[in-house]
Parts: sequence; structure tokens; C-alpha cells
Amino acid sequence: MPDVPGTAKFIFLVGMPAAGKTYWGSKIAIGYKLPFIDLDVFIAEQEKASISALFAMYGENGFREREQKHLRKLIRTLPKTAIIACGGGTPCFGDSMELMKQSGRVIYLQADVPWLLNNLKNTNEVRPLLNNRGDMSAYLQDMLDKRKSFYQQAHYILQTKDISLTTFAKIIAHV
Repeated sequence: MPDVPGTAKFIFLVGMPAAGKTYWGSKIAIGYKLPFIDLDVFIAEQEKASISALFAMYGENGFREREQKHLRKLIRTLPKTAIIACGGGTPCFGDSMELMKQSGRVIYLQADVPWLLNNLKNTNEVRPLLNNRGDMSAYLQDMLDKRKSFYQQAHYILQTKDISLTTFAKIIAHV
């Protein structure tokens, strides 16, 4: 990506639900003294409604439209480099992945289904697309299969089981 003076550069974390985007985003932000934005939290604050409520009101496509609007707003209005943890479906809607790639560096936190299941088991977070699913393993595998081609367009692909804070040093140095 060519450097454009005066424009913000971002690090976008993408991947499946429970891959660790928010976890690593906050760790990177603290470790490198950068602002951190969880896109879902930002959307909920802007819309004055939970992500679950937004899914219920607008359906997945309506939510994705709002998500993309807020992603554009962040990119347009943030004055400097920031870490942005995206929702699992963010890069799969419209031109969101291309928008992120043009605005900074995209890192795919790649996790296998057993890793995701373990993380989901250890959280109380409500995830609208994962509520009331029978065979969670099969559902996650199907979701991963559908999203993988989007995720793999990222500038960097990191295996979640191998990540440490120093893993991001080289990426941060080039933003």
C-alpha cells in the first residue's frame, strides 16, 4: 500500500468468532501504545443497541450494511493509527475487505474449529449467529468454509495457537 501523507493507517484483525480478535487487539494496543476499537462495541454505542438487538431488528444483511457504514466512519474520522477488531463477518460483506486493505494492514487470525469451540466454551459473550445452533462444530466448520476465501485475502495470516505479542512487532513497524 502506498503511503499517503495525512491519512490514517490501521491494523484490522479479522477471523472467525472466538478467534481472539478482541483479545489480541487489546493486547497489541496496550503493548504498542495504540488506540484500540472493537468494531462491534463501536457499532453498539453508535446505534444505541446491542449487536444481538441489531441482528433481531434488521437481520444479518441489515446489520452488515450498518457495520460497513460504521467501518467507513472509523476509517474516515480516526486521526491516527489504531487497532480495529472486526466482527467475524465484516470482511465478507460488500467491499469491506478491499476497504480495509486500502486503509491499512489486515491480519487474519486463523483458528481451527476445536480452538474456536474451546474459546466459545470459556466465554459468556452473546454471538447472534451462534445462538441456538445444534451441532456447533459442524456449524462453525460450515461458516469457516464460507468465509475462508475472504479471510485469506488479508495481508498477513497468523495461526492463533502460535501468536504472541512479539508476533505483531514487524507488522506494526510497517504501518
